[in-house]
Amino acid sequence: MNYEHAVVKVEDGIGTLLCNGCGATLAEGTQHEDREHYCIMCMSGNCKAKFKDGN
Repeated sequence: MNYEHAVVKVEDGIGTLLCNGCGATLAEGTQHEDREHYCIMCMSGNCKAKFKDGN
C-alpha cells in the first residue's frame, strides 16, 4: 500500500509505522491508517529527536 501522509517503513512485508515528527517506531503490522501519526513526546512539544529522511 502507498501512504501519502503516514510514514511507513516496509521490510519483509511488515510495515513499521513511524512518528511524522521524529521517526520513532509507533506500531508494526501490515495495514496502517494513512494520516499523520505522532508520538506522545511530539504531541506534547517536548520531543528532542529530529526525523531523518531516508531512514
